[in-house]
Amino acid sequence: MIASRTTGRGFTLVEVLLVIVIIAMLAGVAIVAFPGILSGAKEDTTRQKLKAVANVLDTYNLHMGHYPTEEEGGLKALTVKPEVDEKAAEKWRGPYLTEDPVDAWGNEFVYMPTAPETSGEKTGPAYTLFSKGPDGQENTEDDVSAQPKSEDYEK
Repeated sequence: MIASRTTGRGFTLVEVLLVIVIIAMLAGVAIVAFPGILSGAKEDTTRQKLKAVANVLDTYNLHMGHYPTEEEGGLKALTVKPEVDEKAAEKWRGPYLTEDPVDAWGNEFVYMPTAPETSGEKTGPAYTLFSKGPDGQENTEDDVSAQPKSEDYEK
């Protein structure tokens, strides 16, 4: 009579537990890293939206001869025809945007036009445009502009 010899072809309990522990550790690392990845993506999305709005502002300037003023409603002038000056309103070829621009956190962008130079020399940008960032507060560390932060260049 020939004795049949069976060999174990399954996994041992120790092997299964080891795989479960490794998967749990990888999941823990992913969960800890994910919020940082997500916030970086929102900042990048907001920066791209700011650049797009800056391009739309340039188009508005080409048509109207100036950037939107506070009297015209600031960024609202990109979606709704300004009613301030009838002659200027005839030049308006909008809407330039279908809705008011917001950042990745749902906050409206901050747009501040600068006063036009009376001497004819341009000494700075025609406007300031930025996002309040995730905290929704102006002039804090997490504000986002279309320009990268200086520490981004040092990496």
